[in-house]
Amino acid sequence: EQQIVEIDKLNSIINGLERDMLRLKSTYETSVEARNFTGVQLIDRNDELCILYEKANLQEQTMKQGEIAIQQKDEDIRMLKLQLAEIQRQIEVTRHKLPDGPELADKIVQLQQELQMERAITKQHCDELEDPKNMDRWRELQGDDPDSEQLLAKIQVLEERLNEKKEKLL
Repeated sequence: EQQIVEIDKLNSIINGLERDMLRLKSTYETSVEARNFTGVQLIDRNDELCILYEKANLQEQTMKQGEIAIQQKDEDIRMLKLQLAEIQRQIEVTRHKLPDGPELADKIVQLQQELQMERAITKQHCDELEDPKNMDRWRELQGDDPDSEQLLAKIQVLEERLNEKKEKLL
């Protein structure tokens, strides 16, 4: 009986240990699954990190290109400002060389007005010349028109001369 009690005790210890072992096995499997899931997440995060690094590198390159472009534009602006200053200086020098500027401008206006008047006069003369009712436009020519016999005789003489010239050339 004592052995039976001891066997029962040992059986209960074995059953308890088996339950502990099953619980530990279940915990182990859960831990392995969690580890695997964490590993997959780590790989995913690593891939995302690589993508972010690539994007960051692209943005850095774009920024460098933008900075270079800005520097170029700044240089262009500086050169344009220098050119503008040079042109303004040349304008001032030219103004000092030509103190008669306003007088010349008045002269230009006066000459343009004279040109307009002359153009108007020319147009009037052209219109008068084109008008068939204007008697000053035409005059009667002296002489008479040859008749058809005279014209035919002259044509025949000219054709003979032309033929003689052609023969000389050949």
